[in-house]
Amino acid sequence: AELVNYTREAVDKSVFNKDTDRRILRNLMENGQHEATGQHIGKTIIFARDHNHAVQLQRLFEEMYPQYMKPRKEFCAIIDNYVDRAEQLIDDFKGDGRNDNLTIAISVDMLDTGIDVPEILNLVFFKIVRSRTKFHQMIGRGTRLCPNIFGPRPDQDKEFFYVFDYCANLEYFSQKPDG
Repeated sequence: AELVNYTREAVDKSVFNKDTDRRILRNLMENGQHEATGQHIGKTIIFARDHNHAVQLQRLFEEMYPQYMKPRKEFCAIIDNYVDRAEQLIDDFKGDGRNDNLTIAISVDMLDTGIDVPEILNLVFFKIVRSRTKFHQMIGRGTRLCPNIFGPRPDQDKEFFYVFDYCANLEYFSQKPDG
């Protein structure tokens, strides 16, 4: 096997572009796990590569799914170090803030570890992770148990979550997607 080095620009052009981002957002919205009523996607973290990528994802989401932008409470928001009100958005996403509508958090390194949101049903890896510890912590965001998430009966508890991995992190760490 021959080793091939790609520049960051080449990877950006072939992977992190609007067409790919649209496909990924569409796949999430069509195939992601939905909340109890089935009306919209369940709580989701999208792990973006960097702030510019996060901004592009948010803009594309708003363009593709304008129905989620009304009322003006944020449905999809960026949570990273460039956002002045990141802590408020984290509270909103956790259900402890003023906006219980925040359902999709596009994160750049802020929600990778240390956040407990049992309602998370989907994780979207759209960045390369090469730290085994960090990867397991990121996967851990979806492992929290959540009773009654789909209704009041015991058989309507959260039993699994979806992982959409577009950067082959599962393969890199030899994880079994069915596990």
